[in-house]
Amino acid sequence: MKRAWIYFLLPCIALCLDACTTTKPGLLSSGISLREKGPAALEQALADADKASASGLTTNEAKRAYSEAVERAVTLWLGLSDAKNRANSMLAGTSYRVQPSWPANLRFDELIPAHTIKSKHLKRRITREGVGVPYVTRWNYTPERKKTEPLMTEGGYFSTITATIDFRSAGKGPRVASLVLHDSRGIETVTLAGRRQPLAADFSAYGEFLLSNKNIQMAGIKALLRSSKYMSKLGLIAMEHPDAERIPVVFVHGLMSRPATWENAINELGADPVLQKRYQVYMFRYPSGVPVVYSSAKLRENLAVLHDVLEKQGKGWLHHHMVLIGHSMGGLVSKGQIQDSGDRLWVTLLGDTPDKIGLSQTEYDALRNYMEFDPNPSVSRVIFAATPHRGSNMADSKLAHIGRRLVSLPGRTFGNTFDILEDIATRNPQFGRLFANGMPTSVDNLSPESPYVKISTSLPFRPDVRLHSIIGNKEGRPLTDPKCSDGVVPYTSAHLEGVKSEIVVRSGHGVHEKPEAIEEMRRILRLHLKELNLN
Repeated sequence: MKRAWIYFLLPCIALCLDACTTTKPGLLSSGISLREKGPAALEQALADADKASASGLTTNEAKRAYSEAVERAVTLWLGLSDAKNRANSMLAGTSYRVQPSWPANLRFDELIPAHTIKSKHLKRRITREGVGVPYVTRWNYTPERKKTEPLMTEGGYFSTITATIDFRSAGKGPRVASLVLHDSRGIETVTLAGRRQPLAADFSAYGEFLLSNKNIQMAGIKALLRSSKYMSKLGLIAMEHPDAERIPVVFVHGLMSRPATWENAINELGADPVLQKRYQVYMFRYPSGVPVVYSSAKLRENLAVLHDVLEKQGKGWLHHHMVLIGHSMGGLVSKGQIQDSGDRLWVTLLGDTPDKIGLSQTEYDALRNYMEFDPNPSVSRVIFAATPHRGSNMADSKLAHIGRRLVSLPGRTFGNTFDILEDIATRNPQFGRLFANGMPTSVDNLSPESPYVKISTSLPFRPDVRLHSIIGNKEGRPLTDPKCSDGVVPYTSAHLEGVKSEIVVRSGHGVHEKPEAIEEMRRILRLHLKELNLN
C-alpha cells in the first residue's frame, strides 16, 4: 500500500502530548509557612540579587547567581501576593521594597520558569543569552473569564516573559527593588545597575508548555472519524490575550490533522525578532470530517469575533491586515474567507436561486451562512501550503470511499440545518442526488468531481488580496509532468494562477514543515510588514 493512501485512512504520526511537570510557584521547598518565613526569605533573595547585580554581571558566574536569586525572589513574591494586590509594592523585611511592573496587556496567574519545561515536541529550542529569568506565563481558564474572553481555550492564555530586578536607593527608606516582567519578544536589552545588558529569553518553552497542555489537544484521526465528539473543540485558539498592536496570523490545519501540525513552523518563525514584535499567532481548530463549507463558515464567524475583540481595544488598524496560512484542506477553508460567493453555491447545489426554488424564510436563514459570503475585508494575505484547489484523485479511490464511510458526522450537532437539508433533498432532485449518501464529508469535498471543488475554483477573490503558494514535489519531477505531485495533491491542483509568489519544494504532503517552506513563510510575513510600512 502506498504511504500516501494513509492520508485519507490512518494517521501517519500521532503526537503524544504529556502534561509537563513544573514547580508550583509560591511554595517554599522546606514546607515552612510562607506567611511566617516568606518576608525574611524574600529579603535574603533580594539581597543576593542586589549583590550579584552590583558586581556588573560581567561573568557567567555572576549572571548565574543573579538568575538564581531573581527566581527565588519571584517565587516568594508570587506566594506572598495575590491577584488583587499583585501590582502593589511590597515590603521585604526592613531592607527592600518590591515594586513590580509588567506590560499592560499581560494577564497571569502563574509564572513557570522556562528551564523547568522539558524539550519534548519541538525540533529546536530557541533561546537568547543574557541576564534575567525566562518564564512562561499562564492565565487560567475559568467560566467567568470566558464570558469576557471569547477566544480563551480550556488551557487559558500563555505568554513568554523574562523577569529582572534592578535596585536603587530611596533616601533613608528601604532600597527599591524594581521587579519587571519584560515581553522578551519586543525587549532585547535592559539596564541593570547602570549597565546595558542583553535580556535572556526562551522562545520555545512557551510552545513546549502549550503542546503539553491536554486541555487544548485534539486527535487528528479521531476528530476526522468521530467529528461529533470534537465539535466543542471547534474555534479560534488565542494562545495569549489578543493584542491590537500586533497583526493576527492565523494557522489552519488540514484533513486528519490538528493545530499541533504547525508547532515547528510557529517555533521557527518565532525566532525572527521582527516577526516576534509585529505578529500574534492564532490557530483555527476544527474536526476535519465536517464539510469544508461548514468549517469555512465557522472560521468566518471566529475571525469576526477576533476582529470585534481587537476593535474594542481601539489601538489602531493592524487587525485589518490579517494573514491566513492554510495547509492542505486548511487552505480551502482559508480560501473561503477571501472569495465572493454571489449566488453560485445556490445555483450549483440546488439548481437555482433561493427565491426560485421555493425555500421558506426558515430554510433560507438556516443555509445562508454557508451558501452566501462576502470576502473578509480584514484578511489581506493568504499563504496556501499543499492546497488541493482542484481536488485530489485520492478522494475518489476505493480506499478513500471506505474511509469516507467510516467518517461519522455530527448529525444533530448541525441543529435544525440537518433536518432542513434532508427535507430539501426530498423535493429537490439535484440536491437529492448530492445528499443521497448523507451529508457530504470533507473527504467527498476533496474529490476533483466534487461540486464544492468546482465551485471554489470559479469564485472570484477580493481584488486587493495577496496570495502565495507553497507546493510539494515529492519526486522532483518537472512541473509539466502530469505525475508531479506531493504524493497526495498533484501540482496541477496546488498551482493557482495569479498568485504573488509560488515556491516548489522537494517534499511530500507535509511541505509546511520543511525548512524551505518555513523560510518562505518568514519572507512573506516580512514582505507583509514592508508593504504596510512597518519594517
